Amino acid sequence: MTFAGALLASSASAQVVDMNTVTCKDFTAFNKDITFSVVMWLDAYYRDEDDPPVIDFDKMAQKAGQLGGYCAKNPGHSLTTAAEPIMSK
Repeated sequence: MTFAGALLASSASAQVVDMNTVTCKDFTAFNKDITFSVVMWLDAYYRDEDDPPVIDFDKMAQKAGQLGGYCAKNPGHSLTTAAEPIMSK
């Protein structure tokens, strides 16, 4: 099954996203719920172990906007590579 096929799977079944294979093109095609989940995952992934357990939704929205802008211009790039300089700020 292709990545797009996995995302189109029935809502009754669990969806699995291998973040190592997600491209910027995939990210820009996600629906709002999946985009939110991916941005939350990226935020946690790029946090330092000692960072306080705080969710700043305004800051996360700003980073998501930056990532979306980058991905719109670079659809072939890996999402995790694109996200690193943005999310680790």
